[in-house]
Amino acid sequence: MSRRGYEGVSVVGAGPAGLVAALTLARAGVPVTVYEKGPTVGTRFHGDFQGLENWSRELDVLEDLRTMGLAINFAVQPRDSADFYDAWDRKYDIRTREPLFYLVRRGGGEGSLDRGLYAQAREAGVRFRFHTKLDRVEGPAIVATGPRYADGICVGYLFETDLEDLTACILSQRLAPRGYSYLLVADGRATLVSCHFADLPRWRDHLEATVEAFRKLYRFEMRNPRFFSGYGNLFARGRFRDGQKLYVGEAAGLQDGLWGFGMRFALRSGYLAAQSLLSGQDYDELVRRELLPHHRAGLVNRFFWNLLSDRMLAFFLRRAARWTDLRGRLRELAGPRPWKDRLYPFIRGACGWRARYRDERCLREGCPCIGCACRSPSRTISSPCVSWGAARFRLDMTQVI
Repeated sequence: MSRRGYEGVSVVGAGPAGLVAALTLARAGVPVTVYEKGPTVGTRFHGDFQGLENWSRELDVLEDLRTMGLAINFAVQPRDSADFYDAWDRKYDIRTREPLFYLVRRGGGEGSLDRGLYAQAREAGVRFRFHTKLDRVEGPAIVATGPRYADGICVGYLFETDLEDLTACILSQRLAPRGYSYLLVADGRATLVSCHFADLPRWRDHLEATVEAFRKLYRFEMRNPRFFSGYGNLFARGRFRDGQKLYVGEAAGLQDGLWGFGMRFALRSGYLAAQSLLSGQDYDELVRRELLPHHRAGLVNRFFWNLLSDRMLAFFLRRAARWTDLRGRLRELAGPRPWKDRLYPFIRGACGWRARYRDERCLREGCPCIGCACRSPSRTISSPCVSWGAARFRLDMTQVI
């Protein structure tokens, strides 16, 4: 029997948010079962490199993880320098005193973030049920099923290379509309990506242009290339608790609205959900206090980022290259501010982040549906800020994923 008297908690989804929630509960003596539709953890990813951002809070992200009781039992590489390029291939050297982000690998392979969290959960006594897709759940549950809709996509290649360890990024509307392209290299492995938030149907053209641009800059061959893709949503749910179901990570829409760095949001939300069940604190209130200010600031930042032309992005890079404390300046520029709180309702209304997709959870009290198994499929509501309807895009995702 747990501290709160629960006979058990179900966690739906074995991503980082779900794994953190599960291991936190299990360590407190709560019986936990994780249900994952894939054959193992990390099946959304393919061994690609991602950045665990380190600028949104003053506390270093690895220390933040340790405060949640997490061990750093996965491979991490601090990155405190990067080569940035504008649309005209002009280079800007970015250097920081402290790591701007930590490079981690995603997927089910050894050394990945997913595998490390899985090992900690197993050690804590969490039970796993793979190849199990739940549509309904009874009793206390944490829903960590990942994004349901695509507000932006990342398409790219994993490959082997002779390049030395490298962090490179290009800001160009031609390569990644309203987004960015990047090349991450570590220990002879590389991840090359076009991450864009507009003109989604032409993803092949943007990816091809991104490959050509990086090859021009670094003169490399892609050995054993493997295509991969991913997508994410940027909007938050109106409520994060529905009956006995607590939504975490991208299932809750908790994501960095500016550049899509969502892992820190996911890990923290999983921890907060577990703490809510253990202590009886209101989960909605915990999220609104700790995560929503940063999420809303990110969406306001995204609104202004979408207005920037290539020339304005080049101006931003020139300024950033001269900052002596880039990490601190980014935290100041991108973080929550009172004026962003005041602007958020107007920007949300203008861009339709809350109205773009209909929330199809059941309205009945105590409904056990994860998404909604009792009502018709969700309908897309068009947004003036997005030129591509999600319903049509979801059909096209069969070509991407």
